[in-house]
Amino acid sequence: MKQVEITIDGTKLKVPEGTTVLEAVKKLNKVVPTFCYHPKLPVFGGCRMCLVYEKRWRTNIIACATPVQDGMEIETEHPKTLEERKFVLEMLFTRHPLDCPICDKAGECDLQNWGTYYGPQKNPSSITPFDKIRPEEDWKSDYFEFVSNRCVLCLRCISVCKNVVGADALFQEERGFEILISPDRKPMDEVSSCEACGLCVDICPVGAILFKPFKFNARPWLLKETITTCGMCSVQCPVAVDHDGSKVYRIRSTADLRICAGAYLGYDIHSKNRLEGAVENGRPVDVQYAVDRISQVLSEEPSETAVIVSPYSSNETLQAVKKLQEKTGAVLTSTTTVTVEPVIDGFIQEAGIYNQPSEETVLNAEKIVVVGMDVADTNPVITYLFGNLYNEGVQISKRKNVIYIGNHPSHIKKFNPEIIRKEITQLSLEDFGFADSKTVVIYSTASLKGEDAFKIGKLLGQLNKEKGTDVLILPVEPNAVGVVNSLELEYLPAVIDRVLDGKIKNLLIFGEDIVDHIDEETLQEIFLKLDLSCVVTPFSDGLAVSSNIAVGSSIWMEEGRTTEGFAGKVHSKAVFKKFWTEKTIVEKITEKIKPSDKLPEKEKKEKNYYSREYLITPVISLWDFGYLGRRSDNLVNYRLRREIKTGVSHED
Repeated sequence: MKQVEITIDGTKLKVPEGTTVLEAVKKLNKVVPTFCYHPKLPVFGGCRMCLVYEKRWRTNIIACATPVQDGMEIETEHPKTLEERKFVLEMLFTRHPLDCPICDKAGECDLQNWGTYYGPQKNPSSITPFDKIRPEEDWKSDYFEFVSNRCVLCLRCISVCKNVVGADALFQEERGFEILISPDRKPMDEVSSCEACGLCVDICPVGAILFKPFKFNARPWLLKETITTCGMCSVQCPVAVDHDGSKVYRIRSTADLRICAGAYLGYDIHSKNRLEGAVENGRPVDVQYAVDRISQVLSEEPSETAVIVSPYSSNETLQAVKKLQEKTGAVLTSTTTVTVEPVIDGFIQEAGIYNQPSEETVLNAEKIVVVGMDVADTNPVITYLFGNLYNEGVQISKRKNVIYIGNHPSHIKKFNPEIIRKEITQLSLEDFGFADSKTVVIYSTASLKGEDAFKIGKLLGQLNKEKGTDVLILPVEPNAVGVVNSLELEYLPAVIDRVLDGKIKNLLIFGEDIVDHIDEETLQEIFLKLDLSCVVTPFSDGLAVSSNIAVGSSIWMEEGRTTEGFAGKVHSKAVFKKFWTEKTIVEKITEKIKPSDKLPEKEKKEKNYYSREYLITPVISLWDFGYLGRRSDNLVNYRLRREIKTGVSHED
């Protein structure tokens, strides 16, 4: 790419042609104030705060919207520039209420910061505080609030909702100073196209849009911020967790603007019905007693004991389980053997190898084909790659032509896709006549199970082999790929059948994802058949009530861990540590197991994927997120309000 040479405050710099003056200035770590600009949004140029002086033109220019030109001489601190920036601030302060002591944005407010940076301001007009009042706009939401008096008219909220999320839930009413931001429909929580991702709150430079659950709860400067990786699905978005060392107050997006309702509303899972310590038949017991009891069974009855690992568990936990299995010979299985593994095996059988498409591949695609469950509901942030994307003021990806194949289109409709209603078990290669090498097919592993999942995997493998079409096999769970890559597993229905036949008498379950795959009647029969049922879970309700022994464990934000998903192999930081991790629990169980010379012989069996009537495939809504999401009052309430208002359940 052609390089352009410019001078900034006396320093010569070469940057690629097309770079904006603002981004060129940032490369030298110079301070240029902005309100309406964000590197991930299209340039708006409305706030006029990013003024810099161009010596050759002898005038101020807006840095965000002006591309560099060869020979430019820019001054960021020219007296005329400082004067005009101050004037813009003065006009904003003239209409802005001085309510910082009661504003939740205080401490992280751009207007507050720039006002402090440029010194005391004066009111250039005779407007009194009573003249500052704008009409109020009630969004009729329990989660989001708009304070019209604080709005600086940057319109970033509208832009992020339209250009990043694609929901188009916000728009501006009126013009000029009378502008109000309003949802497309009210009540917002019930009928609007809002997805509750919270990006409008995060991107607001002032306190005009608030997240009500956080309102008046804490000051930002009193909280600690930890950047980690979201553990609600397999897209692995970077998120910022604000906490005080023991309590999570909110979860926000980073500058990448990648967050959905799963993390934004679901921050409250850390405190809901947590299981501290261990219980036996509903009675609190010492954790060491529970560990000893599980170890005893694994030592004495390894051939009659099965372990069900969870795709919500970390790679560190999986490696610990692997050592446990090597020491005992216990049967290992997982729900991934009916969802993810069959699809990948079927794909490999036809295509020879499965290489997961990268983010760049998705960005460069011309067509996106979603097959089966709506990925805008199962993995919402993956759809942020379908629209017009920007980086540093430059468009890097164009809006995709989206096609949906299946019977459950939901939030994918925000892209106005071509919808082909057909049972995906009936699909053939002819149904993908439009696919080519510039097409990416995305299949959610929540769509089919067992034999049907294997068949769709074979079809997708044929598509890849014959047409060169990239296929993204996208699990719902955060570490389903890690489970498949780390362990040799027996087929889940085969293990369940042995439990029902009385051949397996003890079960150690990690997590509670099994309830999304086996019907309630069969689960009850399984627990009645077992001599000993044990569950390692973060929660005191659910399977902890049904099991003989339950041991409390951490959730994703409470442990440093590695997962494998759309972003590859990612290590995330612990926000704080309050509970034992699954890895620690497994290691303590393994330590207590007595060595045995008579381990059960491992039979190498070729996988045979088949279906069972007890396998269920629930339709997933945007606010589900598995057994973790069901512990979030925010997510549950938001989803139920939608269903009550529309009269449609996501399970229909």
